[in-house]
Amino acid sequence: MKTKQISVLIPDQSNNPLAYYVVRCLKEGKQEFNINMIVASDQVSNNDSWSVFYNKTNFIDNLLFSKYEMNSPGYLNEVIQIIENAEIEIVIPASEAGFKFVSKHRDKLSKFCKVAALPSYDALDTAFDKWKFSLALKQNNIPIPETVLLNSIEDASAFKYPVIIKPTNGSGGKNIQKFDAFSEEGFQSVIDNKSEVYIVQEYIDGYDIDCNVLCLEGQVIAYTIQQPLGVEGGFSPKIDKLKFVHNSSVIDIVSRTMKALKWSGVAHLDLRFDSKNGNFKVIEINPRFWQSLMGSLSVGVNFPYLLYLLTNEISFDTVSYQEKYYAKLPRFVKDAFNGTLEYDLSDTNIKYLLSDFNSVFQFSIHDFFRNKLYNKKKKFAKSI
Repeated sequence: MKTKQISVLIPDQSNNPLAYYVVRCLKEGKQEFNINMIVASDQVSNNDSWSVFYNKTNFIDNLLFSKYEMNSPGYLNEVIQIIENAEIEIVIPASEAGFKFVSKHRDKLSKFCKVAALPSYDALDTAFDKWKFSLALKQNNIPIPETVLLNSIEDASAFKYPVIIKPTNGSGGKNIQKFDAFSEEGFQSVIDNKSEVYIVQEYIDGYDIDCNVLCLEGQVIAYTIQQPLGVEGGFSPKIDKLKFVHNSSVIDIVSRTMKALKWSGVAHLDLRFDSKNGNFKVIEINPRFWQSLMGSLSVGVNFPYLLYLLTNEISFDTVSYQEKYYAKLPRFVKDAFNGTLEYDLSDTNIKYLLSDFNSVFQFSIHDFFRNKLYNKKKKFAKSI
């Protein structure tokens, strides 16, 4: 007897890997998933290597490109049409743009199919705004770096340095700057940038540690804790190498945070160990899936599949995870050459690469020629 397929719709981006990671995890959880994905016109670029990847992978059963932008009524109507025509059973977002879209239209979408478990509108609004998030944590006595909203030079001058400034609605480490000393000119240029609202945050001397969670009404149901061991530099995620660990202090702070927000669904929290005080502080929350999702899968926690089960009220046993390393293949090669290898080839993403080899090959070719063209343009620009 043929097993009935379960149709899933992912309304999301094709210019980053998050939706692809969600697809891979869902297929790992249940091969019977029929994965449909619709990409908005403002979430794709012909010059982007990931768009090539999404087009070539065999793990997406039906890939559609909308002529409408994600925030338009036309895109919503197309999503509803797909739900009806493809008999979609559940809508699952992946990236920040996808979560914002599904949250905004959850009431309308839920009339046609199930919508992945999500936090309340208020909780999601708080999570997407770093200033509101810091206020919520401070109100609940959850340790955070000292934080103020940057409205004037005086807001920055009163701090002990170094400090970090970041947009209240930024993600992926974009537009984050570190100031080792007060600079009136530097801060004034930030204040004059009316396109962004910034916070000033105490810089914590220590190391990063992250926690991924699945929650229901403020209770943590599944989690992983990992220490990013990527190359330092900049503020973008350093996920080419991770060490998954257990830490009671981290999960205690995270559990208090999710309880305060009455959170449902998935989230990724950035924390930092304060070497001066010997404790952990919550830096920010990402109310979406995360770049290290395949690492979580490799140690035994399949967050997208668990989210599917939770949404459908299907019970599952308590999920535990292994303490081990997870690295991307280039980092494995680098560590092997440097003589710093502490893990096996099986602790890398090689099995995921080999199982989608055509996509990886096409992605690599496109990325190679794109970088080659970029370098030629760069040399030409320098010569004129």
